[in-house]
Amino acid sequence: MKRVVIVVITVVVLAIGTWIGWPREGGPVDPTAPESTGAFAPGSPDDFGSPASSTENDTGAPPATEEVEGQPGAGEPAIEVSAEPEFDETAPSEPVEAAWDETVRSAARDAARATIAAFAATDKTADDWWSGLKPLLTPQAQPVYQDVDPRLVPVTEVTGEPEVTDETSTLLAEVAVPTDIGSYTVLLTRADGAAPWLAEQIRPPEGS
Repeated sequence: MKRVVIVVITVVVLAIGTWIGWPREGGPVDPTAPESTGAFAPGSPDDFGSPASSTENDTGAPPATEEVEGQPGAGEPAIEVSAEPEFDETAPSEPVEAAWDETVRSAARDAARATIAAFAATDKTADDWWSGLKPLLTPQAQPVYQDVDPRLVPVTEVTGEPEVTDETSTLLAEVAVPTDIGSYTVLLTRADGAAPWLAEQIRPPEGS
């Protein structure tokens, strides 16, 4: 009887000791293991063995994209729109009607005189001679006279007053200009009534 009581007490003590030392959940407790917080520590591997992403901030949202210098930010146009070009509102939209009067004749005579004077300036270098004559010629006449050697031009000066000899057209005129070797004829033209007279041809005296 006494032996049975001792065996029973021993079994109860072992059962109590085992119950006290066994963890309540999940098996034996390692006293050296850090206490789990239920969240991954920064930089620690996640369930898939990769470190936690470092691109998220403390709120869990991805960081705002930084603007790059020289590049448009959000909401800004990619191309800068320049101002509209300005137009000269004073420029005539239609050609000015041409007509003959004493002012127009005087302008034609002056244009012819200036043309022959520049043509006769043979004492200048070829470049200076051309620089003086070119602005007085039409764009079509410039290639014709550009390669003229001024040393071969026989006329040297204007000796009298020019005279308009043909004014049949309001946009064309012929003007005779007296020189030291005879009368040169200058054919003038203009784009409209407001445009200047320009020389289209320089004709030497007949028989020269």
